[in-house]
Amino acid sequence: MESKYSIKDLEKLSGIKAHTLRAWEQRYQLIEPKRTDTNIRYYIDEHLKKILNIAVLVKSGMRISKVAELGPEELRAAVIDAGRYQGNYESQINAFKIAMLEYDEYLFDSIFNKCLIQFGTEETLSRIMGKFIQEVGLLWQAGAISVSNEHFISNLVKQKLFAIIDQTIIPQKSDKRKSYVLYLPADELHELGLLYLYYYLKKLGNRVIYLGQSVPIEYLKEVADKTQVDQFISIFTTNPHFEEIDIYFQKIGEMFNKDNYRFFLTGMQFHNYETDGIPSQVEICPDIESLKKTFIR
Repeated sequence: MESKYSIKDLEKLSGIKAHTLRAWEQRYQLIEPKRTDTNIRYYIDEHLKKILNIAVLVKSGMRISKVAELGPEELRAAVIDAGRYQGNYESQINAFKIAMLEYDEYLFDSIFNKCLIQFGTEETLSRIMGKFIQEVGLLWQAGAISVSNEHFISNLVKQKLFAIIDQTIIPQKSDKRKSYVLYLPADELHELGLLYLYYYLKKLGNRVIYLGQSVPIEYLKEVADKTQVDQFISIFTTNPHFEEIDIYFQKIGEMFNKDNYRFFLTGMQFHNYETDGIPSQVEICPDIESLKKTFIR
């Protein structure tokens, strides 16, 4: 089923201001919005993809008047070539969005490889892929991508992250080295952010036990008892459901009742979460970037 977007949705997803999009519509006829029976304007997936393409080029330095002259194939070729522009992360992030929406592995590989050459691994992952992973969550939440879109891009990103993680040189052991268990709660499958944290923590020289998707809380206690690791990291994107978070916290309080245990949690499920029942073992961070800062205190 085709998604419908308001112009504010396009602004949020592309980074182009609504008044600018309207001006482009009128001056260059770049897109023609559809209308409901009551004459309310709306946009569809085709419009979103085109606006993302245009945003890549404009944010890379191309004039909108030049962009407006490009045909569909020229537009795509220009987007692939846009990776040569340095310092404009929004351009690369929007190009990755296009690759996801169009199931375009070639575009993804082209932009990713150019990012590695121009910015290096650290900057590519922290400034570009880290932000893109958050944007995938936003697109999913807005209904702009389907399950197949997310699975397609997730598998591509996983391949890149695993390859980079395998090549990561771990600093020699030191007294400052810490150990963490990374996991997603039961029925949670959105793994990209966790893999990014895996790379980040390993790069800092920490020991990481990576459990991955859909781990029941009972299994965490077993891992803790056998490894003596007492620091846990997780991302709640869709699970536990909002009304089940308090129950999850209750289990943490009951099963991990020693002061040394720590759970560092983030994710969309916490965006509107307010309660007085957060156990002392739990620290909630608003986003992945905030979560990262807790590991370099």
